[in-house]
Amino acid sequence: MDSQLLLELYKKQAKMIYFYLKKNGCSHEDAEDIVQESYMRYIAYSSGVPPDKALSYIFTIALNEFRKKLKKRGKEQVITVDDLHFWNNFANDQDTESSVLHSEMNQEITRTLGHMKEVYRKLLVLKYELELSYHDIALLLGMKVETVRTYLFRARKEFQEMWRTLNG
Repeated sequence: MDSQLLLELYKKQAKMIYFYLKKNGCSHEDAEDIVQESYMRYIAYSSGVPPDKALSYIFTIALNEFRKKLKKRGKEQVITVDDLHFWNNFANDQDTESSVLHSEMNQEITRTLGHMKEVYRKLLVLKYELELSYHDIALLLGMKVETVRTYLFRARKEFQEMWRTLNG
């Protein structure tokens, strides 16, 4: 494995994986450890992984490590949707009512996402929380761009239906 290629891959994609883990409730320290462990495992087993699948392999390792940590601690996966925004609003003296409404909306979104299929939830968070392009998501998940578009379309439809069911 070319060390320069691995370094470039790490610089570009490690932050993306780190922020995805953080959005899913992982602590800062755990997220850093998981990303580092994922890249180390990739280095150890890279001979069996095609270069075009490297990122999705690393991402899968990271998700599996995160799930193991949650299982070990007996915790459930929690998706966070902009929690710090709520507390920052109080510090900025913005309208308290709009801050509370915003927080409640985030809780409803989180609850709706929690009732969805994991693949759809993952895609929605990557697209709308981390603001990744279809191409970046496809690289991260090891899918074709058209597959990502199709699944995101289905995910949006399922979110709308789930939203109506839970909040209608």
